[in-house]
Amino acid sequence: MKIKGKAWIFGDDIDTDAIIPGKYLRTTDMRVFADHVLEGADPDFAGKVKKGDIIVAGMNFGCGSSREQAVLAIKHAGVGCVVAASFARIFFRNAINIGLPLIETGTTIPCKEGDIIEADIEDGTVRVKGVERASGVGAEDDSDSDRGCDREYAGTKMPDFLLEILLDGGLVAHRKKESAKERFGRRSDAYSKSSVLSNEKHLNTIVDLAKPKQSDSVLDVATGNGFLAFEFAKRVFRVTGCDLTEDMLDIAESMRKERKLDNLAFEIMDVESLAFEDDSFDIVSCRFAFHHFTDPVQAISEMVRVCKKGGTIVLVDGLSSEDALKSEYHNKIEKIRDPSHVRLYPQSELVRLLEDAGLEIVHARDWGADFYFDEWIRIADPGDEITEQVRRMMVDSIDGDKGDRLDLNLRFEDGRMLFTYSTVILVAEKVSYDCGEQVSK
Repeated sequence: MKIKGKAWIFGDDIDTDAIIPGKYLRTTDMRVFADHVLEGADPDFAGKVKKGDIIVAGMNFGCGSSREQAVLAIKHAGVGCVVAASFARIFFRNAINIGLPLIETGTTIPCKEGDIIEADIEDGTVRVKGVERASGVGAEDDSDSDRGCDREYAGTKMPDFLLEILLDGGLVAHRKKESAKERFGRRSDAYSKSSVLSNEKHLNTIVDLAKPKQSDSVLDVATGNGFLAFEFAKRVFRVTGCDLTEDMLDIAESMRKERKLDNLAFEIMDVESLAFEDDSFDIVSCRFAFHHFTDPVQAISEMVRVCKKGGTIVLVDGLSSEDALKSEYHNKIEKIRDPSHVRLYPQSELVRLLEDAGLEIVHARDWGADFYFDEWIRIADPGDEITEQVRRMMVDSIDGDKGDRLDLNLRFEDGRMLFTYSTVILVAEKVSYDCGEQVSK
């Protein structure tokens, strides 16, 4: 993954007190941390930094106390990467665990504020664009001037196991993704037989709303068994489906060969770090997977980045209630059933996430998906004990004075428990993009 952004310059020994002063540690509000990030070194920094910008620092960045809030403050301020001559070891460890990209260069990178930096997280290289004059550690003499030229510096390549954690968004996100790959791999055959996921009417409605042209190229992220990718492939020039789970894609590839679709290809890839150039696709879609994304903002940012300006983003997912307590209870049940579940969102929040990414909503189509409990629980296959726990929680949600705590229209037909997921098809146009710059590896 490469990250490109504006450089902000800091010197040696920037400690954690400077990054987030102790007086703000009484809160767990990430917005407070972001609003006061690096206040001890530059009181105006939080008001100037933009999403995707890059901190370029000297030796021993993040020294002092072991507070992880220092990393959290930088990450939630939208900083895309920290490039430093060296890092305090505890800060480095916290950055990996929390998912803040960083590169250690050994010497101070000679650049000035406002230069454009491109940092390749995977190989540790740093490219500076627009350096006015090489200076600082590593500069040979005044004759080494590069006005308007690119300069590349080799930093330390991170060990593969640390890099994998970092690119997954931190240790917690990494473990969730590993869990998701294991669980989806184990149940890939059950997903391929799901009557809801393979519903042709729903798939055709999505494609109709996207209004594809025959010349279009489409990317379907978290494609799973490829149901939506197959429908798009009937109508467009080229389709790529990507997913984290190899077993899912093996089934999708087998189906592709059976259907003899030569304009469709599948790749193993994480939506939060797409290996495609900017503006590569006319349509980018995601169906019934968003609730598994550990970093939804980053996922949308990547989807938007690889979509052409004027192109279309299609997001389809289940919904939770606009009532916060009902939404919390619903997501609690989902996490018990499937530990890889992250969160189902209210429709208003999904819309806001898309609009914050510079998208304009052009269609919002509701669709009710009926699930029999037995089929729904079988897909996750959590075991008998969890199955009964989830069943009790769902039945209790409509008992007594509690009312309907899930808004799932839970009912029984011929002794079988049935419920209805509210889902939404959101179609948006990429009219602008102000989410920082992250370019593919």
